[in-house]
Amino acid sequence: MGNVSNLEQWAVRERLAFVERVAWWRGAVNRGDLREVFGISSAQASADLQLYLELNPGSMAYNLKTKRYESSSGMPCVLHGPRLEEGVRQFLGEVAPVSVLGTGLAGSRVDLSAAPMRKASPVVERHVFLSLLHRQRLRIRYWSVRSSRDSVREIAPHALGHDGYRWYVRAWCFEDSGFKDFVLSRIERADWPGAPFLPGVRDEAWENFVDVILVPNQSLDELQRRTIERDYGMEGGHLRFRVREAMLEYCLAHLRVRGGVERPEHLELAGPPQPVPAPSA
Repeated sequence: MGNVSNLEQWAVRERLAFVERVAWWRGAVNRGDLREVFGISSAQASADLQLYLELNPGSMAYNLKTKRYESSSGMPCVLHGPRLEEGVRQFLGEVAPVSVLGTGLAGSRVDLSAAPMRKASPVVERHVFLSLLHRQRLRIRYWSVRSSRDSVREIAPHALGHDGYRWYVRAWCFEDSGFKDFVLSRIERADWPGAPFLPGVRDEAWENFVDVILVPNQSLDELQRRTIERDYGMEGGHLRFRVREAMLEYCLAHLRVRGGVERPEHLELAGPPQPVPAPSA
């Protein structure tokens, strides 16, 4: 009987964690969500929602008009650590990029390039995601390297991008009257999403794709160029692929393509890397 009890406890915890994820990323949850995913009765779904409220008081409030529980702006997560990737996968129906950087997945025979992860706070990620999901205006405090200052801006997110190292949001910028990219880790604060908004114009750079053709750097000698062709699986001496126009700059920077957009170097070594003492036996 003990195993049955443990299984039941596990099942309840899974349902409560589901309630938390839906309330956090979508902003609302109802009995139908639980019934559809777990195949439980309406009575059990109601009991689970009440149990979650007891576990996390003040996190949600019932809306009699919409007949759903709506999450509060100050809702904390008590059953899991929210990750933007789960919201993208569950509510945008997209495959979130998988990054191994900074995960510590290394051992004595396998190692990874552990570049520091560049992440926004969970609250910033949540508010950006909610405004994108529900097409709402969002007020943010943003730090810009290009302008060398921080500023309060109002944006209307409509897409998310990932360049292999970090997330950014593609959004209509009310200050500049156009679509721009905002790196999530540079957003210091994001308010609770505001009024609904649709720009009324097409984001051409996001919707349009371009064909990119890469060849080995012509300053290399013949053997070096053949090595690059093999490394990248080139056919006929070139590599051809398609990318969103808005993602082109990030793609070329990621590949360190000669002739791509020149960017200032953001970091420098403060001194020579220091040896790490071997762990004691």
